[in-house]
Amino acid sequence: MIKVKGFKFSGINCGIKKSGDKDLGLILSEKRCLSHAVFTKNKVVAAPIEIGKKNIKTNKIHGVIVNSGNANACTGKKGIKATTAILKEIANRTNLDTSNFFPSSTGVIGIQLNYKKINKNIDNLLNSLTQSSFMEFAEAIQTTDKLLKFRHKKIKIGKSSGNLLAIAKGAGMIHPGMATMLCFFITDLKFNSSTFKKLINDAVNGSFNCISIDGDMSTNDTVIGLSNGMANNKKIDNKSRALNEVRAKINGMFYELAELIVKDGEGSTKLCKIIVKGARTKATADTIARKVSNSLLFKTALYGSDPNWGRIIASVGATQINYIDQNKIDIYIDKIKIVKKGEANSNLAIARKIMRKKSIEITVNLNIGKSSAFMLTNDLGHDYVDINSLYTT
Repeated sequence: MIKVKGFKFSGINCGIKKSGDKDLGLILSEKRCLSHAVFTKNKVVAAPIEIGKKNIKTNKIHGVIVNSGNANACTGKKGIKATTAILKEIANRTNLDTSNFFPSSTGVIGIQLNYKKINKNIDNLLNSLTQSSFMEFAEAIQTTDKLLKFRHKKIKIGKSSGNLLAIAKGAGMIHPGMATMLCFFITDLKFNSSTFKKLINDAVNGSFNCISIDGDMSTNDTVIGLSNGMANNKKIDNKSRALNEVRAKINGMFYELAELIVKDGEGSTKLCKIIVKGARTKATADTIARKVSNSLLFKTALYGSDPNWGRIIASVGATQINYIDQNKIDIYIDKIKIVKKGEANSNLAIARKIMRKKSIEITVNLNIGKSSAFMLTNDLGHDYVDINSLYTT
């Protein structure tokens, strides 16, 4: 059974979702947590992010409270009032302070959040808390998700045993700059503050900041890490022997969750990894990978299993990066070279078969430098239009 020392979870329905599905979740720690969060870079942000950014600075977080079905974004002063009222209610019920809680919301933008429905169910939420209810929490934070997204790892540090648990949601409005996605990472391991922050930041940069479903950046994206130190291990810092193992586990968990988000993309049927090699800088490689991954022409070709490499090479050139030489570009679908020095390499029959797979890797080699980058993306088909054309109706 998956448990993280000192943490309890709950997930219930409070009436925000008309479907009756779970729409309110809580994670609560016995002890105050070392905490760090990474937020969307969108200049339009939801009310809970405005408040969450202030609360996280106090470094007094005991838990997170999350509602789904309503983003509480672009709701003005009433949105701030709603989030504040929720925090006051749960603080009163737990004999804690509003600054001890991190708020989060996900769902439709621009609709006022009925916080009274939430506050009427705070007792139910608290009474439902158990160490093993993380699945209920995972259900409560979903919107258009089809898959539950979580990863758990155990780790032995000296004589202490610790746990790492990450729970995420996301299927649409996904784009780097945080890419609507949320991730709650909790651990009972004890960390040095700066080490913990760097581990979270690095893991985000190699996962959630390398995925794109539709090129749209959310107003609510958040990754928050909480460490209560109840594993009683020797504090992990930059000199710890266990650091590399811990880093690898966190990086792996975040990457796997990022993959799940892309696989679960609204209307998605395929996962595609875009790799750009041979660039002069990491930044330009990243720009090219993002351009290809967000090309609607490429994504529809992916849906149709069409190895239309012209759409890929055109996207590369559309970045207008000065040093690109089209006569040096090689393109591979998995390991099959379909473009050599900017021209067709007559392997399209094999490429068509590969394009029917559910997981595909496309490599663009500029053959100019030594830098590389990648993006995870998916295809774009009819279901994406159906889901998003009717989202608020």
